[in-house]
Amino acid sequence: MRIGVRISSDRVVGVFVRDDGNYGMHFVDSGDAEAADALFRGLRRYASDSGFVQDEEISSICFDVSAVLRREETTPVSVVRIAPRPPIDPQHELGNGRAHADVLTAVHIAGGHTTLGEEIVPLDVEALRDFAAAAARGGRYVVTSVGALVNTAHELAAGRILMEHAEPQSVAYSHSFSNSSFAVRERTAVLNSALVPFAESLATSLALAAEAQVPDARLYVTTNDGGRMPLSRLSSTPVHSMYAGQASELIGAAALSNLEDGAVIVADGPRSFHGEILAGVPAVVPQRQRRGEDTLATQSAKVLPVTEFLVGGQAKPPTVVAAEGASRLVPHLWLRAARRADVDLRALGAACAPLADWVTQVVTVGSAVEMDQALAAAEARATARLVAFGAAPSEVRIIESGVAATAYENPRVVSVRVRALAGQTVGSMLRVGEYDVAL
Repeated sequence: MRIGVRISSDRVVGVFVRDDGNYGMHFVDSGDAEAADALFRGLRRYASDSGFVQDEEISSICFDVSAVLRREETTPVSVVRIAPRPPIDPQHELGNGRAHADVLTAVHIAGGHTTLGEEIVPLDVEALRDFAAAAARGGRYVVTSVGALVNTAHELAAGRILMEHAEPQSVAYSHSFSNSSFAVRERTAVLNSALVPFAESLATSLALAAEAQVPDARLYVTTNDGGRMPLSRLSSTPVHSMYAGQASELIGAAALSNLEDGAVIVADGPRSFHGEILAGVPAVVPQRQRRGEDTLATQSAKVLPVTEFLVGGQAKPPTVVAAEGASRLVPHLWLRAARRADVDLRALGAACAPLADWVTQVVTVGSAVEMDQALAAAEARATARLVAFGAAPSEVRIIESGVAATAYENPRVVSVRVRALAGQTVGSMLRVGEYDVAL
């Protein structure tokens, strides 16, 4: 049995999905992470009353925490920018979104590499040591270096100096986030660093609550692309779970519709949105941006508002699923809901989400053979990660694998992108009846 849990500010909702495809829901009216303990007890009673068997058959619990993730307000971030020269245009500065509010100071340090990984300017070690020695103790830092996607040497060296001389609370590196833009990587790392303190506390609380009730279950958290990753990774990369909510709802709607491929509309009045399911997971965009916020380097489900132009232009009508408790089932009279959800779609999506991982990296290659080798190495790396997450090697499937030219216009520099999944396909997980048409 798999359990999906949605945590919001006022309620914790759990949905269990049994191996035979039956499912059920239980909720607790409390927004505290500790309420998960009461939720697990309720789910056990519910599953037992419906004729289900023992606790040890609960194989996994997956949390959706996108509604409660928040930034640390007390400890601002210091940014160390490593580049041959200071920026002369505003495009290289932080934007006006969330990341800007989290920055205490930004300092330029000479250094950086070319797109081929060759050093342009040696790292100014003395200037960085002087900055670290004068900085307040216990701060948080983000290090961003030109060319770090190909050669991380200067970012890592700067991190070591900060650790030795600044006694930091944390040091984050922008090369951890893949994007051709120096500024986007930096903003993502800044926001991620601001999310980490609360994410660490939340992950610990959820792990303790789950261990008390279901000690043998594997613990996961939903991600922006409609997949799941180990709960332990929430403490290091919470930015990849910030926008997981709608992706989880798409997965839940697809599961209720036994859908593997096709367009889906989640109908929930003004919250209605449109997405596409491909190979059992949402179609994604390589970065996420909301109105008035910064662009982030993360793989996110592509969700769009429902419009007549968007839906009418498709060759095949979308599957429309009305969310549980939706006051207005469909946003337009010309759409009909194929099914009304009888459980919380976000919690159901968390229960059904597959294990997922991405390998996105910039590499230098000298021939077609080296390009194939880089792609094969990325696929092997993604597979190994999913096996480490708890998947059987035979369950892993590569659904996207490709090499593309980068924006650097250097033929030897290419971007490798691999998406791997593991687990049962979402279209065959649930036992559902015939569609009940609801206006």
